[in-house]
Amino acid sequence: MHRRGDHIVSVATPPVASPVSLSDMKAHLRVTHGLEDPLIDGYIISAVASLDRDGELGRAISTQTIDEAFQYPSKDVYLKVTPVQALVSVKYYDAANVEQTATLSDFTLYTSDDWAFVRSDSWPATYDRPDAITVQYTAGYITVPAGIVHAIKMIVAHWYENRADTSETALTEVPRAAAHLINLHRSGWYG
Repeated sequence: MHRRGDHIVSVATPPVASPVSLSDMKAHLRVTHGLEDPLIDGYIISAVASLDRDGELGRAISTQTIDEAFQYPSKDVYLKVTPVQALVSVKYYDAANVEQTATLSDFTLYTSDDWAFVRSDSWPATYDRPDAITVQYTAGYITVPAGIVHAIKMIVAHWYENRADTSETALTEVPRAAAHLINLHRSGWYG
């Protein structure tokens, strides 16, 4: 759970599938044995985490369910994690501080890959608390763009070949192609 401005964002259901499978990654690395499967799988998980949501990409990669809570809605409430696929629910704490579930048809989702907002003319009256209203939604690409998949593979390949932060030999920096691919899909600014 973390704050993004006046919103509290948490992952209700993490992604169930990785955008890069172990078998695809091993084929990319030209690894034919299973001795390093846990290592390679760990690199995949780390590479995806370094890009996903709060990472360098700034958006959800694989389908996941997000809870986004806030206190004071306006007519349009912009969601912080994109791309958004669908609204799941809108819950709120009523004037007596009891959690209620709003009628989903009272809310409309407007979305693109770069932005999403929920519009309603009838946001409920709520108790005074920072998580008065929680919008739950699914976010992530339905089909992960090939450039993001390839960037993940390139990051994992780099980590697989270079297992330390330092080297005894002098190395020159090679332009990071993965960074270029990530920049094509990045939301906002990272770093």
